[in-house]
Amino acid sequence: MSSSPPVAVPTPVRVASIVGFLVVTELASGITQGWISPLLPSFIERYGLTSADANWITASALLSTVVCVPLLSKLGDVYGHKRLLVLAASLVALGSVIVALAPSFALLLVGRVLQGAITAFLPLEFAIVRERAGERAGRAIGLLVGALTIGASLGLLLAGVARQFLGLTATLWIPAVMMIVVVPLLARLVPETTVRKPGGIDWPGAVLLAVGLVLFLGAVGNGSRWGWGDARTLVGILGGLALLAVWVRVENRTTHPLVPLDVLRRGGQGLPLLTAFVFGAHLFGSSAPTAVFLGTDPAATGFGLGLTGAALGGALLVLGASMFLATTIAARLTQRVGETAVLVTGTLISAASYLLTALLHFDVALVLLWQAGLGFGGGLVAATLPTIVVERAPRDSVGILSGLYNTARTAAGAVAGAVFAAVMSALVMTGSNGKVVAAESAYVAVWCICAGLAIVVAALAIGVRRGARAARAAQVEVAAEVPA
Repeated sequence: MSSSPPVAVPTPVRVASIVGFLVVTELASGITQGWISPLLPSFIERYGLTSADANWITASALLSTVVCVPLLSKLGDVYGHKRLLVLAASLVALGSVIVALAPSFALLLVGRVLQGAITAFLPLEFAIVRERAGERAGRAIGLLVGALTIGASLGLLLAGVARQFLGLTATLWIPAVMMIVVVPLLARLVPETTVRKPGGIDWPGAVLLAVGLVLFLGAVGNGSRWGWGDARTLVGILGGLALLAVWVRVENRTTHPLVPLDVLRRGGQGLPLLTAFVFGAHLFGSSAPTAVFLGTDPAATGFGLGLTGAALGGALLVLGASMFLATTIAARLTQRVGETAVLVTGTLISAASYLLTALLHFDVALVLLWQAGLGFGGGLVAATLPTIVVERAPRDSVGILSGLYNTARTAAGAVAGAVFAAVMSALVMTGSNGKVVAAESAYVAVWCICAGLAIVVAALAIGVRRGARAARAAQVEVAAEVPA
């Protein structure tokens, strides 16, 4: 039974100001998340790293994410989503300052781990807008997703530009200052949610889920480098899966579990989360190979577009901009034609864009056109899927279910990234400069696989609508159990 004190109905102006500030927060979040990748060469130079060492700059934040998102989201359901949003922003601000000033590589990784809390922003914000925006929650969710997307693209572009004129420390202070400013504004301008999930935190479940995911994703992420038959890879994958199996067993026997598995089974949430996993696999998994292709020198390999610096950042911004456009109109389209039509349309546009990229990738203008199509299709899905999850979630479990949505996409991107890295390592060639690089066929294979995954998302999306009946029935059943 959830605790639901009376809430004053917010005025439209107040709702608009709350959503507007959260959109600005997500824009800053996206910029911060996109800021690090262009600076990896500078980190390698500063700390004298190898490429394998530099991989941990990204991996540490990813592994932190799979721990932080479910835990902070659940804590939000129990203690208040605004309170945990302020805590998450404080951790990110502290982590960003450490990253900017770190005198050693070890301390840099500590900062990156703290920055991993940034991916908990979105599920906590979803819970806030679900309560405050009411029927307009879907449009607010689309704006939040769009702001994150365009922010990440801007971060990739602006970090590279800033580094051309500033030292590494000064460049890293830019996102740090943004996060420092965000913290007190969140505390002052965003209202707290009122619905609480009783029962506290299932700490055994939280530890099992976190350790299982870290082991599994850590091993998968390093599989190409360690070798898929290496003992570390096998122990990590098998050990992680074993712990996740134990976690499911523990959750089924716990009175107040970390994740309400009955809601996944009977509440129509399982299929949307599976759809989110496959969606994340193609959208996030394809980003690194595509970026590498855009930057590959055709004079040395016979393919690629040879974009560098600001030109490469601008090309990557095309996807983010078109994705943002789609997220702003997704809610209106859903009202007119239904969520299934929007999901299927978005995924089919993405599939067509991947196939066209695989067939016609010899001209910058064409590739950017296909990237725009991928961004638009992905934006329709990215705005609609979380709205489905949020609207179907019990009022006292919005945070954790939104967190699972984010975790599913992140985990899928990590797994797909490892698979695509293996594909690109298997299909190689020697360029005219004597370097061994991924062959053109490797990129074509990745884009074709992503097209297939997008079609799978379309098929799953048809089933998502059918799960709505189960979700409504489960919500009615839960409501009937709550005394008047």
